[in-house]
Amino acid sequence: MTSATRVTGGVQPAVSGTSVLADLRELAITAPALARRHGWDYLRDLGDCGRRNQLHVLFSQGAAPQRLHGTLEGLIVGNLFGIPEAHLANPLLKIEPTWRGKTFDADSGTGYNRLARLSRVVMPVIAPGYRGLHRVGSEMVGFHFNHSIERAAVEPFVKVRALDYGVEDYRNPSVRTFPIKRTRDEIVELLPGLYLGRALLTMPGGEVRLIAYFALREFSDESAVRA
Repeated sequence: MTSATRVTGGVQPAVSGTSVLADLRELAITAPALARRHGWDYLRDLGDCGRRNQLHVLFSQGAAPQRLHGTLEGLIVGNLFGIPEAHLANPLLKIEPTWRGKTFDADSGTGYNRLARLSRVVMPVIAPGYRGLHRVGSEMVGFHFNHSIERAAVEPFVKVRALDYGVEDYRNPSVRTFPIKRTRDEIVELLPGLYLGRALLTMPGGEVRLIAYFALREFSDESAVRA
């Protein structure tokens, strides 16, 4: 697989001063890989401190990625929230966050999630009957999706790259312990190669509820450095 490529598609500059995002965007002009690294750490810190209000603001400042293709590293930003199962899932995620990231195919508008090999043991318990996982190298892949640019389903109503797990051919699970078929991911680009995402769950009554934030980034490639 190749490193993910993207077209920024209108990421707006912010006014520098007290904004970390504005400073990171300035840094990205001359040192994009370093800006991605600092941005990744910043998102992790916001998640660890439970500052979802700041993640909401950052999401509103992002732009819909015009093109995503290849392999992206993933990070769950903070805890799951808004659902009863969160109090059970969060302690497990602290021990072993099995999610490793996402892989996109820009031409077909499809993609899938990558997980640690431990998921072979975990998934039959929390998603019984799902047969879509298979091994690729050192990871497991599955939970396929289609993706396209759409208007966000909840505030802030910005343009996003929306991931649809409800495609019948993918046979994604919709059980209470892992209702990914009823989940919609939305992604915005904060910096070239750094993305903030959020997971939305459609409840049985039709309410669309925000349940998690996550981050994605392009992998660094130190082999590109020449002495």
